[in-house]
Amino acid sequence: MRVEALVRRQPITIGPSATLQQAARVLVQEQIGILVVTSPRTGGRAEAVLSERDLVRAVATGTKLTSRLGSVATKKLVRVKRSERPSKAVKLMMENGIRHLVVDNDDGTLFGVLSIRDFFREKRLLESFAKEDASDVPEMN
Repeated sequence: MRVEALVRRQPITIGPSATLQQAARVLVQEQIGILVVTSPRTGGRAEAVLSERDLVRAVATGTKLTSRLGSVATKKLVRVKRSERPSKAVKLMMENGIRHLVVDNDDGTLFGVLSIRDFFREKRLLESFAKEDASDVPEMN
């Protein structure tokens, strides 16, 4: 299985000139936890993300809802290629303490977003993780 099999829908994108309030509306309307920031100048590549955490942090620190996303979006992206194994995606999420990953095509353009929830929806994957974990446990004699 590859990461691409876990991506359930097209990524929801937003431009860097959008405001926090506009982004919040999209998050609520689409019932998602992250927006990918793209612009025509990046040629279909993700340049940043705005997560629910980013939005809450901005509001908590007094950032105005009319502020542009460029001032609060996360620019250091954690990415995975769509052809990678799901175990690599899980590892990246755990190492970086995040719940979403940007998924790229081989040419670096945006393919989708992978959420931790996507793993829970895939029964076969959960079973394979359980088998891997079981094989790591030493036998008791």
